[in-house]
Amino acid sequence: MSESVKSQFSAQAFKRLWDDLHQRPVEKLVLSEGTVYGSRYYTVEPVGGSWMDMEMWAIQTYGETGSLWRETKNLTPEPLQRWYMNNRKFWFRDEKDRTMFILKWR
Repeated sequence: MSESVKSQFSAQAFKRLWDDLHQRPVEKLVLSEGTVYGSRYYTVEPVGGSWMDMEMWAIQTYGETGSLWRETKNLTPEPLQRWYMNNRKFWFRDEKDRTMFILKWR
């Protein structure tokens, strides 16, 4: 097999894998609760679906996400943000925001 055929095959295999990972339907949404800096947050862990599509929708709907890892000028993390993304979950301070997410992606 020539190098160009191998390269084309690899590109096609990568595209198929990418599409399988990012274009499959949402299979379920796992709901739970957790705490961020001592405050209750309502979480959704999507199984399946396109994380990138969900992330873009959430940013358009709720505004920019807070970061659990980014530091502010005071060198402290950003507490009490409206929402976060972490550990393959979306974390919402308000239960109504989580409900809106569920309605959109269910």
